[in-house]
Amino acid sequence: MAIGRPMFQVGSNIFELIEFTATKTSVVPTSDRKTPILYGVNVAKVREVIRLPIIVPCLTNAPEVLGVFNLRGAPIPAIHLAKALGYDDEPVTPSSQVIVTEFSSRKAGFVVAGTRRIRRVSWDKVLPPSSDAFNTITGMMLIENQDFIFILDFERILLDIESRSGGQGTSAYAIEGASQSGASAPNQGGSLGGASAPAASKRPLILVVDDSPTARRAICELLRGMQLDIIEYTNAEAAWKDLSTAEEGSDLSKVQLIVSDVEMPKLDGYSFVKRIRGNEKLKKMPIILHSSLTGDVNKDRAKQAGADAYVGKLNRKEIVEALKAALPPTWTGAS
Repeated sequence: MAIGRPMFQVGSNIFELIEFTATKTSVVPTSDRKTPILYGVNVAKVREVIRLPIIVPCLTNAPEVLGVFNLRGAPIPAIHLAKALGYDDEPVTPSSQVIVTEFSSRKAGFVVAGTRRIRRVSWDKVLPPSSDAFNTITGMMLIENQDFIFILDFERILLDIESRSGGQGTSAYAIEGASQSGASAPNQGGSLGGASAPAASKRPLILVVDDSPTARRAICELLRGMQLDIIEYTNAEAAWKDLSTAEEGSDLSKVQLIVSDVEMPKLDGYSFVKRIRGNEKLKKMPIILHSSLTGDVNKDRAKQAGADAYVGKLNRKEIVEALKAALPPTWTGAS
């Protein structure tokens, strides 16, 4: 199954996801009941869904990595997704399918029992995870029959696997040149972060919006290492509410540039940009969208929304170039 270009309007706060299930054995000791759990992944990260190919085993320290397969001349790692989620009892059978993904300039094939449908949903129906314990989930939503569908963080799953197999792993989020002093966490609810700029500071003040704690911490460390002050938000809806109502003289009224993720519960990055461009007070604010979603389609969507730049997630070179283009010439922190 090939995945086509999204047809919905940029800024509609709509996205599409592919539904699939993973089967978990009951945690009750006296029961061996197996429960299918409904999951989803953003279609924007999916190149295609294919039948189970011939998988060649390879030496790895990660048991969920089944091996590699050939897709039109390119070797793709095959990952048993149920096993990566801790569900060891779901078998791989000839009827299994592979969700071939591409994000952060990397390709991977996630083996699942089968896909169900493509669902079009609004980000405002997606709730953020209720706890950091759900570290492989970016959001959840209530659907028909009072069921939940959980949107998986495929980037986090892949990074964890790479870390355990001796690859790049979570170090992908430790950008070369970033400050290692540590970033202050935002307040609960995703409002003004503890790293806001002092009133007397002459350094540019940047608003960073990202729902991933790991990615947000890394981008903030990078920006601080460039002599930039930071205000952090965990979601664009809260950032928009506070930014659009900020009083003159407040820290938020001094923001000179926004760096925002694209995929976020409640309000996505494209819709966030559209709202800012429609606000008379904020419409000239420079905005850099910062995402693991790759390809010209996503760059085109960012341009349509009104973003000044679209950069790869934690790509230092692209971020620095975008900052140089957007910030005043007097800023020299990127040199």
